Amino acid sequence: MPAAMSARSLRRQPPRARRTRAWAGDPPTLQAAARERLLEAAVRCIARDGMAGSNVAAVAAEAGVSRPTVYRYFADRQALVEATLMHAGRDLSKRLGAQLRRLSAPAEMAVEAMCFVLEEIPREPVLGAMWTEAALDASAVAGITRRPALDWSRDALQDLVRAAGWSDEAADEAVEVMLRLLLSLLAAPEPRRSDAALRGFLMRRLVPALGLDARGRRPSR
Repeated sequence: MPAAMSARSLRRQPPRARRTRAWAGDPPTLQAAARERLLEAAVRCIARDGMAGSNVAAVAAEAGVSRPTVYRYFADRQALVEATLMHAGRDLSKRLGAQLRRLSAPAEMAVEAMCFVLEEIPREPVLGAMWTEAALDASAVAGITRRPALDWSRDALQDLVRAAGWSDEAADEAVEVMLRLLLSLLAAPEPRRSDAALRGFLMRRLVPALGLDARGRRPSR
């Protein structure tokens, strides 16, 4: 083969992919640490690119690992999105707990929890991307009442659960009602209400659904 043809053939070949070191050269030593690193990568992807950045390939590239490595810790994209949602909400959960500890009546705590979360979600880079884009992400919606989300929410609302005196079964049902209403208010915010009007609406409609009265006591049966 002539040298000129050989050179042309070489130029036509696609460039070799740049080889990178797994985990950017700093592999975690524990599985929990690896999972945390992947979630942090997912948070950066979504904060930067919106929900388009929540796919497994993007997260793998951000973390410096292969896609099979991501699948080792998350069964599919939905599992990754659900875990990222809860990971990104840890600070929100702590701040919500601080708000609820300022109150004593369960009814007021339930209303405050809803109003606080509805106000804070748009301010959070990841939670805002998941819940306030033109169309709610299907994976996030599908996971809102799954067991991991219920457990996460119960932990965030533990002061309300304690103050209301709910059993485990009653707490699960109450948290599910709150999550379903939260999803509805995020997906269909009209009619928009002032803070006072929203609190009145929740006191009239949500509180009885939770088995509480406006004074925070469980109604007699």
